[in-house]
Amino acid sequence: MTVVAAWLVIAAILLFGLTLNRALVLWLNRGVYPPVRDATDLLLSGILPGIALVGGLATALGVIHLLRIEIVLPLAAILMIWRRNDVLAIFVDLRNLAVMGVWATARGNPFPLLASAALIGLIGVMSVTALFPAGSADVWAFQIPLAQSIVSHAGFVTPQIDSNFYGNIPLFFNVLFASALLFVDHWLAAGLMNAAIFLGFLLLLTSCSHRWRAAGLLLVFYLIAFQGFFTPGAAVPLTDLPRSCFSVAAVLYLWRYLETSRPSEIVSCALLLGGAVGGKYTELQMVGLIGLALLPSIYRGKISFSLFLTCLAAFLSLAGYWYVKNLIVLGNPIYPFIFGHPGLSDQWMADYRLELGRAFDPANRVFVTDLTTRQGWHDFFFILHDWFLDRRQYATVALILIIGALLVSFRRIFVLVATTAAMFIIWYAVMFNHIRWATPAYLLYFSTAYIGASLIVEKMAVSKSAQPGGVVFAVSGRVLAGHRAINGHLVTFAVAVIALVVFCRPAVKFIYRPNRQPYSWMEQGVMDVLIGRQKLDDFLGAQREGYIIYRYVAANDLRTVFQPFDTGSTLYEAAYTGGRDKGWLLPPYIFPDSENDVDAFVKRDNIRYFIRETEKQPLLADRIGAAKFALAEKTISRMLPDSTLLLKDGFGWELYRFNGFPSQ
Repeated sequence: MTVVAAWLVIAAILLFGLTLNRALVLWLNRGVYPPVRDATDLLLSGILPGIALVGGLATALGVIHLLRIEIVLPLAAILMIWRRNDVLAIFVDLRNLAVMGVWATARGNPFPLLASAALIGLIGVMSVTALFPAGSADVWAFQIPLAQSIVSHAGFVTPQIDSNFYGNIPLFFNVLFASALLFVDHWLAAGLMNAAIFLGFLLLLTSCSHRWRAAGLLLVFYLIAFQGFFTPGAAVPLTDLPRSCFSVAAVLYLWRYLETSRPSEIVSCALLLGGAVGGKYTELQMVGLIGLALLPSIYRGKISFSLFLTCLAAFLSLAGYWYVKNLIVLGNPIYPFIFGHPGLSDQWMADYRLELGRAFDPANRVFVTDLTTRQGWHDFFFILHDWFLDRRQYATVALILIIGALLVSFRRIFVLVATTAAMFIIWYAVMFNHIRWATPAYLLYFSTAYIGASLIVEKMAVSKSAQPGGVVFAVSGRVLAGHRAINGHLVTFAVAVIALVVFCRPAVKFIYRPNRQPYSWMEQGVMDVLIGRQKLDDFLGAQREGYIIYRYVAANDLRTVFQPFDTGSTLYEAAYTGGRDKGWLLPPYIFPDSENDVDAFVKRDNIRYFIRETEKQPLLADRIGAAKFALAEKTISRMLPDSTLLLKDGFGWELYRFNGFPSQ
């Protein structure tokens, strides 16, 4: 039921955002004919700008501590009533889209049905995988607590959580998480907000093609959704993927503006760029890249001063608060970088800059990132091939599409290709510490490939009326002639069979080889959960260390539990119980002062339960430190004779109830 409730909240947010975006687009494009490409494009491309507008409104309310249900609901109702014609138009457009899909399917076109099935299937998969608590400690240490802090304070405080660094960085996406948590108090709502952003991006990319949106959605899924780089993080409440979607979507809107010159496209670009910059400092690079791409239009006077001011207002409405607040409170708009770091020691900043400036994996520190040297460029191209292309069929297909688009439509694709190249270069030269920092560049790479494919299709369609024109036109003419010569239903059947083979082959392989997962990004057992062969709790109990123990602790409200061997114990205990920590576990950094302090420590901290781990002793000693490990073992050995075993799991974890020291 939590999933259903969360999706209902997300759907309401999307409807509200689409309404605001529709009103904004029609206002900006007044006097332009036609004001929009078509109703379908307005639906598909309006999701991300709509979410951005909702985030901007939530930010404004949070500044004055009015981000409360009793304020948000009446305000949303008033705006929806005021724009009721836009709300009605959205539902009419949705109905017309469904009617057109049914009509096309009835006429033998299989693509709308296949695209709808793929979209519904992806939503279903993400809804189930969103139930899996994230394995990243950052989710439970920072992202969810930040969003919960925004909800509990009805807005923003300084610092937002008890961390001078994470409590003062831009928090736009945490505001979006908070907008969902406001109505469904479970981390699942934040995860599904991320999933909605990812789906909105896929639909925006699909809308960029003119002629083949249903078939295009299948290609988008093939290039992006069905591979292992992006989808695993789509429903995880981390900010890397959503800020990448916003950043790349800003580039797509820039491309759309260069194609159509509609004011709404460049304003949407500014909105999404503001959201990306309001979510992470690293996206400031995109401000420079987009500004550079717009220089020719500005120089030629194609962007009016009023439109420029509108774009600036849109950008600042989403990104401005975080930088102005840091400037006023901390004296540094991009705290804690460049201009100073009050509250953080010089040594902490030196260590942090060292961590950011070199690869996390020591094996990758041999690569030269200085691109003023020949070796630097050699290593750069080696990394591009080894990390992003080699043995990756999706990336290879994308490269072929990009090269084909450069051959047939160089001028129209050049901005996207150049921006992609620049983003990879910046990542390697400045932020080469982990592949996840390259997510925006890699996402733009596949997006460029999709737009390249749409441009190739356009060129082939033009060849119907052009006799000369080279090999591409001749081949496309023969294909079209063959299509007319063959019965339409036969072609439809062939297309359906090919699509089913491509997209369903992994599922078929799973049926015959159930011990292997059909997709590389699925961990062992996920498919069993998706098809109902295994319950989610059983899966998590078998796959996640400590899951059974922590769930039992919360279900029985056990206090206080001593768990010294898991440095993230309070984070994961909260993750497995809806995202809340009610003080069941003693914080993992609290230990006896010495061996002589063990009895007093147990009494002082009112320890009534403890967790013992019987496996991986050397690893545990290395994780928490040899001295602390020895103290933990001494404490547990002191309590063990007077304790009762309550529960044990398959990872060597044992939960005991301490009955108290015998009276002297």
